[in-house]
Amino acid sequence: MSRLPSGWKYLKLIEVAEIVSGATPKTEVEKYWNGNILWATPKDLGQLRSAEISDTERKITQAGYESCSTRLLPSGSVLLSSRAPIGHLAINIKPICTNQGFKSLIPKNNIFNRYLYWVLKASVVQLQGLGRGCTFDEISKGSVEKFEIPVPPLSEQCRIVARVEELTSRVEESRNTAIEREAHLDVLLQATYWRIIDGVEWEPLEKVASLVRRAVKTKPCEKYEEMGIRSFGKGTFKKPILTGKQIGNKHIYYIHKGDLVFNNVFAWEKAIAVAKEEDHGRVGSHRFITYVPREGKATSEFLCHHFLGERGIEDIRAASPGSAGRNRTLGLKKLEKILVPVPDYDEQKRFAELARRRQLVQQESAGIEEDMKSFTSALLVKAFRGEL
Repeated sequence: MSRLPSGWKYLKLIEVAEIVSGATPKTEVEKYWNGNILWATPKDLGQLRSAEISDTERKITQAGYESCSTRLLPSGSVLLSSRAPIGHLAINIKPICTNQGFKSLIPKNNIFNRYLYWVLKASVVQLQGLGRGCTFDEISKGSVEKFEIPVPPLSEQCRIVARVEELTSRVEESRNTAIEREAHLDVLLQATYWRIIDGVEWEPLEKVASLVRRAVKTKPCEKYEEMGIRSFGKGTFKKPILTGKQIGNKHIYYIHKGDLVFNNVFAWEKAIAVAKEEDHGRVGSHRFITYVPREGKATSEFLCHHFLGERGIEDIRAASPGSAGRNRTLGLKKLEKILVPVPDYDEQKRFAELARRRQLVQQESAGIEEDMKSFTSALLVKAFRGEL
């Protein structure tokens, strides 16, 4: 345990806050739900972009509140998700209840709630290390109570919080600027798409692009870098490197820059992307369907945008029978018969340039997001050593 500045001391959380566990009314009792009492789950906190939470996806009624051991937390409490996953944090600006995935903290007079929020945010890794369980990790109430944090005098707490929030807000402004640029390009892309498909002919995918499978003959000691595709149109990503021995008898295929790639298991969930320059030479399993547009007929960027749009994804889902998840596999024969608009090729090339600009901005946003996490982490380490 590191040495603290003069006037600071380590205190257990039970010494600075009352620890409250959440609970859930019976889900099958209709009268317990759709009321006006806020009821948070870890998912509500995971979607936040700020420290505060002011609304929740679900709400309970007074009858629901009285039916279980949940507690109405006063405004200004610090909500800590203690399982599935551990470490989501928020400060409620309205009275709120939580489910059993929380160990929330009602601050005492010796701590500023925003200081408590930030010091716990800096301690997420340590908190996660306290998790125990078979089905999922969970921090016990006792472990939360005994967890120690560095606590300076109240005036110093307020100064630290003001400095931390001043510095993090500058990084947040950069992130928001990048998000605004993304949104602007999204609007421009969609407007361009509608303009260039107006009145054009629609043809089966097999007429405008060719299915290409570049089989890899693996060698036990050779290394192969896998490519993955995120759902919801979030693009490609690098997966761990595997040896031929690890791959075993599985069939893998090379992916080239500019390929239009479908993950046939989750295409219905928009796992469709154009392979980037850094994806060239990576590999995908037999579940990765790669199409190469015919020169002078179509571009990958245009086709990808179409398939991620309302009409395109509707056709993909119709070609992916089943209920959900791995039961919804995209059929190859059905895919090649899907009709797609075929605008003027030069128009498509201009659209592709715009789409690549959008991709670069998206990558910039992702970089800012990672930089923000690293910066915030380093900042908090300094703050709670008394070095800020």
